Amino acid sequence: MLSIVPRQYFLGFIPLAAGAELITVFGVVNKASGIYGLLSIFTGHPITAAQLVLNIVSLLLLPVFLYALHNVRRQNALPVVAFSYIYFVDMLANLAFTIYFSVTWFRVFDVTAATEAGKDTSSSLDTASERGLSITIIVLVLLFKVYFCFALFGYARMLVRKAGLRADNGEGKFTKQLQFVMLAIAPSFWRRGGRRAGKGRMVNTLEEGIEMF
Repeated sequence: MLSIVPRQYFLGFIPLAAGAELITVFGVVNKASGIYGLLSIFTGHPITAAQLVLNIVSLLLLPVFLYALHNVRRQNALPVVAFSYIYFVDMLANLAFTIYFSVTWFRVFDVTAATEAGKDTSSSLDTASERGLSITIIVLVLLFKVYFCFALFGYARMLVRKAGLRADNGEGKFTKQLQFVMLAIAPSFWRRGGRRAGKGRMVNTLEEGIEMF
């Protein structure tokens, strides 16, 4: 039930559709928080260039997440697939920012801890436990983000199979090209038959895609 790409349930007991909606709502709230980050500029609160970039990107992605929430609720397969890829790229960017901010914070933390340890030797144990707790929390948050990404792809796959979408049966020029690009990646993942069915149509799909473009 807790497979790396959920098939029916999110976290083992929540319906996958409800889980995908919950993940998208969390994403909307997260992107909206970029407003408060930009407000710090006007309040005089110090902000680094990395934090500024992260807040700007969050606000730019907020309409995308709101539109995705609408499509997740309506179970529109192709927009949900597109959102899954966007969420994947956004997750990678967030992982990079999280690692950067964590390394920066630990450097400051180590300097502060070394200063306090020079004054009070009994604080070294507390410093080590705080550092370990911080690392544990960061790792857990990163793992949850990765799992959320897999859950969205699982929900998108469920909608694709339900709608009978394939890389070669899109409608409309732009939609057809977009559908081909998104579903031609790992076709065995999207098709109901799995890897064996995906291999059977790999050559034909590539030929049809070349003719399409």
